[in-house]
Formats: sequence, C-alpha cells, structure tokens
Amino acid sequence: MSVPTMRERRFELRLLPTAAGDSWGFTLTETIGKSSQPVARVSPAQAVGYRRAVIDAVAASGYQPTAVSPRRCRPFNLAQAPGVRLALTVTAAAPVTRPVRRRMIADAIDGLTFEEALYWYAQSTGPTGRRALRALRLLLADD
Repeated sequence: MSVPTMRERRFELRLLPTAAGDSWGFTLTETIGKSSQPVARVSPAQAVGYRRAVIDAVAASGYQPTAVSPRRCRPFNLAQAPGVRLALTVTAAAPVTRPVRRRMIADAIDGLTFEEALYWYAQSTGPTGRRALRALRLLLADD
C-alpha cells in the first residue's frame, strides 16, 4: 500500500513506551491537509486489548508487523482504511469494561466493509457522536 498524500485523510500512530521499555501505549491522530486532531490516547495498561487491531492497521499500511515494539521512535503513517478501522475500534470499545464484549466489538468492526467503517466513523465524529457509538456498540456486541 502506498503512503498517503498530504491531501488525503491520514492517521498517525505514535507508540508510547513504558519507562521499563517492556510495553507500550499509543496515540492516534487524524490529519486532513494541514489540520490534525487527536482521536485517541491509550495507556499501556489499556493498549493490551488493542494490540491485534494496532498490528493489523500497521500491516495493512505497508509496515512489517514486527515494527510494532516499544523501541520504535518514529510514528506510523497509516492509510485511510486501516486508520479509520483502528480509530473506530478504539473509540467504540473504550468505554466497554467486559473483555469479551470488547473483543466482540473489535471483531465485528474488523468484519465491516471499508464503506461501513467509514460511515460509522463519520457518524461517531459528528455532533451526535456519542449516540452513534452507543448505537454501534449495541449493534455489534450481540449481547
């Protein structure tokens, strides 16, 4: 996959290693043109539940999965499709406390087509974002 141009929607994934250097958290920032806005900041303790989604997004953007490590200093420049999917996974699953339900949501988002993921991401960043995320969680976590 090619690196996105400056005009396309991009996502920057920056790993935040722990002081011991044995684990990492991350920040995800969306950039369109010259404007950027933070999407999520995940602590190392919370990042354990998102590791598979992070590695999938990095691999889909053309990086080696082994590049995801606490020693990485440079950010990952994610393409639109994997960036949207990772952002939607993090924002939809963040308030869920039960690990099984969080995994169900992440798996269901992984199964969405790109158009569906982009639609739900756009809804979740709009003025009624909290309501859209709640609707998405209810739809995906067949509970």
